[in-house]
Amino acid sequence: MNEKYAIRDEPGKMMFVFFKNNQYYGHIVKERTDKSPAKIVFETKKYDSLSQLKSDYPPLESSE
Repeated sequence: MNEKYAIRDEPGKMMFVFFKNNQYYGHIVKERTDKSPAKIVFETKKYDSLSQLKSDYPPLESSE
C-alpha cells in the first residue's frame, strides 16, 4: 500500500492506494462503525499516475 486518505466527496470512506505493474489503483473502504466492520466498497480503475487517481477521488483537505 502506498498511502491512504479520506475521500473529500464521500464522507465515511477511505482510499487505500496501491501500485502494481506500473499503475496506480485504489480500494475504497467504508469506515468501521460501532455496529459494522470496515468493508471494501469497490476497486477503482487503473491509472498511470497518482495525480490522475487523486483528481478523480480527491483527498479531504485538512484544516491545519
